[in-house]
Amino acid sequence: MENEAIKLLQEINKTLNEINAREQTSEIMEETNKLFDKSDRRVEYATNQIQNTFDRVHDKIFNFNNILIGAFLVLGTFPNDAPHVKLWTIIFPILNMVFMIYIDINQMEIHRYAAGEQEWNDVEREAYGKKIEKQTRLSMLSLFLSVGCLIYLIIKVV
Repeated sequence: MENEAIKLLQEINKTLNEINAREQTSEIMEETNKLFDKSDRRVEYATNQIQNTFDRVHDKIFNFNNILIGAFLVLGTFPNDAPHVKLWTIIFPILNMVFMIYIDINQMEIHRYAAGEQEWNDVEREAYGKKIEKQTRLSMLSLFLSVGCLIYLIIKVV
């Protein structure tokens, strides 16, 4: 009888150890899932911040370019007898504005592409990264073109 009681107690102990191990594993998994969720939220927030920053910078460049168009127009017609710049030079900031519209359209296409991210494979993820890099280079080029137009105006006025 005593052997049976000892055997039964050993089985109970073994079962309790298994239950404790499952409980600890469950707690660890829950903690891990919380960390992954927190990391996912940070990644999503960072991605949104990057896009918001891109939009703000691009809007400022666009507004700056519109001011340049106005300045080229004014300096191309004033004073009437000897304008500071040739009126035809207004084409440069206008072309830059068209280029920025192209950049916005391209950005919209990148967002459409990113909408299917859950079905991407490694090649598509790499292509997305290349699209983002290209978009950044185009935006920087637009900024440099705007600054170039400003420098041209400064040189012509001074």
